[in-house]
Amino acid sequence: MPERRRVDGITVRNKFEDAIKDKGGTDKTYARSTEALTREVMGCGTRELYEQTEAKKGDRSTLPEVAQEALMTGEIVATHDLNEREVSGTQREKNEQIVESVKDSGRKTRRLFPW
Repeated sequence: MPERRRVDGITVRNKFEDAIKDKGGTDKTYARSTEALTREVMGCGTRELYEQTEAKKGDRSTLPEVAQEALMTGEIVATHDLNEREVSGTQREKNEQIVESVKDSGRKTRRLFPW
């Protein structure tokens, strides 16, 4: 039987980053993927989201709860989509395929929320 433990935002984020790493993404790909997911799910960039909600930069726990939920949901969808996707080619091509996959996942996720 698989180990059971509480899943929280950090766990979700780590799995998202692991999926990017497993597909060969670079450090910049993490940042680009996060920005792409935020834009698709929330309708604005990461900086704008933190400024508009008066959240502390880099501390997701200071975002409104619904924003945290939406971003976590997006990362879960993106992780599953990335794990199912074949990524190949040059480093640049891999990075682009990863970011595009995350964008697609963000679009799917956005349909689940009322904005």
